[in-house]
Amino acid sequence: MCNLLIAEDEKFLREKVSKNVDWKGRGYQVFVASDGEEALSIIRTQPIDILVTDIRMPGMDGLELTGEAKAINEDLKIIVISGHAEFELAQASIRLGVEDYLLKPFRTERLLEVVEKTREKLEEERQRRKEAERQEELARQSFQDRFKSVFGWLVNPEAFSNQPLVPTRERLVELLKSGTTAELLAEVRSVHESMDQARQDPDRLFIILNDIAISTLSTLKALGFDVEQGIGLMNKHLPADTQTHFSDLKTWVEGFLLDANDLIESGQDGSMERLIQGVKAHVEEHYRFGVTLNTMAEKVNMSPSQLSKLFYEYVGENFSDYVTGLKVRKAKELLKGTDNRMYEIADYLGFTDAYYFSSWFKRTVGQTPTEYRAESSGKN
Repeated sequence: MCNLLIAEDEKFLREKVSKNVDWKGRGYQVFVASDGEEALSIIRTQPIDILVTDIRMPGMDGLELTGEAKAINEDLKIIVISGHAEFELAQASIRLGVEDYLLKPFRTERLLEVVEKTREKLEEERQRRKEAERQEELARQSFQDRFKSVFGWLVNPEAFSNQPLVPTRERLVELLKSGTTAELLAEVRSVHESMDQARQDPDRLFIILNDIAISTLSTLKALGFDVEQGIGLMNKHLPADTQTHFSDLKTWVEGFLLDANDLIESGQDGSMERLIQGVKAHVEEHYRFGVTLNTMAEKVNMSPSQLSKLFYEYVGENFSDYVTGLKVRKAKELLKGTDNRMYEIADYLGFTDAYYFSSWFKRTVGQTPTEYRAESSGKN
């Protein structure tokens, strides 16, 4: 069953959209909302798969609803309904992650077509994610079996297959992402010292090994590598002989970390570029909701200073300047291409009020929004 939410303030259109199609017979459970706030309340409490929303509603409009809904469920698929007067906003909504839009008036057959296409895309994405998770689980299981066969005397290593990829050793993560080989070797020596201290305590020793594995795998994943590659490196350095000793564990740690570092360095340019492109894409989608360097750094498992340095290296400008420039471009597009009032544009861009937006725009651009709109209209 696919959960479909229809948000439309016009009762006639809301009933037309929700009742003129045999949604249940096609495998849909339909929810309806008369405004954005009601729709958001439903999204918070129900596992909605597809949202169909009017772009122009009283209170919270469709664009604001889109942003808020995506913040709650980033996998949510959204279709917007608009009139010709809001055509530019409907197009702009695509950049917020909206799948498609419909112009009024439209036939319910056309809505069904768009919803079905969106559902197919949603199911394809879920299948790809499910397959990726299956492959990851197979790789983890393979490593777990090998680890148990070699180091079975240590502990049952279920954490490798059950623990999520959440980094636990921040220093190691930073060194793998941007440290030197010499610094990494110093970290390996530090790990060896911790292992020596835990030599008589198998549970504590395994916690150390687990932390190393999870932190390294999460780093590889954050940099765009397949988890299977990391698990392959872990397998590679397990001894072939099941008659192993404590020294084999230390050898395993060093070999695994150095090979992981080599893998990262070999694909550093491409992986870092992909990471920064992902950061830019996230900013494009969420800039209206106060994206900061700190929140973005936390999302990609980096320190703010590290992300700031990489962002400038690959983009050529500071993170805050990039976000400001993006807001300026969006503001100009809305001032030039729509008849929206200043408070509507201010609200859409995430400003608390129209006065603050006007002050920010003049300080940044050198003109008030009204002056810029008048000048742009004169040029057309």
